[in-house]
Amino acid sequence: MASRIMHLAMGRELLRQMQMENSERFLIGMLLPDAIISGDKKTLGTHYDRMTDSTHKVMDFYRFYDEFEDKMLTDSLYLGYYLHLIEDCIFRKYIYYGLGLLEMRGKSGFLEELYKDYHSVNGYIVKAYKITSLPEAPKDMDREDINRIYPFETDIFLREMAEDMRDIYNNNEKFFNARNADEVIRQCVEICFSEANALKRGGHYTSPEEYVWEVRM
Repeated sequence: MASRIMHLAMGRELLRQMQMENSERFLIGMLLPDAIISGDKKTLGTHYDRMTDSTHKVMDFYRFYDEFEDKMLTDSLYLGYYLHLIEDCIFRKYIYYGLGLLEMRGKSGFLEELYKDYHSVNGYIVKAYKITSLPEAPKDMDREDINRIYPFETDIFLREMAEDMRDIYNNNEKFFNARNADEVIRQCVEICFSEANALKRGGHYTSPEEYVWEVRM
């Protein structure tokens, strides 16, 4: 899935195009699905993963929409969370099928190298997208209704994310580079902007079925 710095860049780019009553809540929502310190995102359900059959999986962002539909158009935190899920779908499709990395899963050292790339590219993103600060979590965040998904550890998460802001771009990535980051950010902003506009009209621009991926045991 996309790095938290990448999600922040996507959120900031979306704010350039969208009128948002509370931009801070939107950006926190954009980061919130990853605000897990003591658990495993793969098993906790914060990304609404589900199997479509015995060999394929999907991140079912429609389930989040159905659960919080009443808040989607009135609270930007929930819209941000929803768009994060779509961004991860786009990102996964991009790296698995666009970059052909599906075949690399499970190979020794792959994840370690990929995460090194993410940290290097973080350094590029921070400068290229002029990210100088992180959003602030709402006061009494632990009382927000969205915590029924998971008791998000927002404060600790943001402190850890501050370290990502110091990552150094080395321009020596193996699997995922700055050009890839620019392209996937562009795709995510375009599709998420269209989806947000479609929601206002009572519909959808994209669907989870467009982003099903193969699970290889």
